[in-house]
Amino acid sequence: MRNLPLAGVVDCTTMAENLGRRRNHALWQGLVLALLGPLSNGLVFLGFPATVVPWLSLALPAIGVTLVFIGLRRAFRESAVFKGKIVGSLALVLSLVFLAASVAFFWGARHIPPLSAGTPRVGQRVSDFTLPDSTGHPVSLAQIFAGSTGGTAPKAVLLVFYRGYW
Repeated sequence: MRNLPLAGVVDCTTMAENLGRRRNHALWQGLVLALLGPLSNGLVFLGFPATVVPWLSLALPAIGVTLVFIGLRRAFRESAVFKGKIVGSLALVLSLVFLAASVAFFWGARHIPPLSAGTPRVGQRVSDFTLPDSTGHPVSLAQIFAGSTGGTAPKAVLLVFYRGYW
């Protein structure tokens, strides 16, 4: 008589392997840290010192990518214990994208020119200047404050510095 497999019997070796497998927390912790990097740029609006934020937004994704890489290495080296080869690979790609975004922001933030000492401030009087109006006739700031013949002189003038492509 032949030995037939019984219905409902589970192979005990694969069950023992699955019970002994652990989650790879380094993957998830690294992905969260990598995501927090670009999001930490909003800390400036909460009153965080602006000099610390670019460094923080660069350090968090770098630490996150390192953790994801450690978790991915565990998943491939010790596949009997840790799982997450596919998810770990996707987490590494996402972490690298977040790191690249943080590096781009860091590079851009370091090249923002500082405020000039000669920049006029709100409420400050500016020296007289002359510019052409929309019809091409020269108009000076003194003419605007003198007012027209029938009207009253304005109390303030709004200067808008706009760099256009015309």
